[in-house]
Amino acid sequence: MTPMHYIAIATFPQDSRITQEVLARRRNYAYPADFKNTRSFLDVQGGRAVIHFETATAESIQQYTADWPELLFDIFPVVPSEKGWEAYAVSKH
Repeated sequence: MTPMHYIAIATFPQDSRITQEVLARRRNYAYPADFKNTRSFLDVQGGRAVIHFETATAESIQQYTADWPELLFDIFPVVPSEKGWEAYAVSKH
């Protein structure tokens, strides 16, 4: 299967104890076998993270989100920008 790209916006309470726990666990976290975290960003004001990942299975997304019960996830399928711009341009004609 070809991996799909996704963006996840994870929100969590702006509680220093929870933030420290999440950061500590993230350092040693083992992603599901078919899940590749391509890039992630943490909101410097706290309470939010943006994760770009690739996977071919819904099960790996379910496993990833289940491993972080203190986070609330909004997940969106996306395409790489070069393909996205092509699809966007075609739709405008």
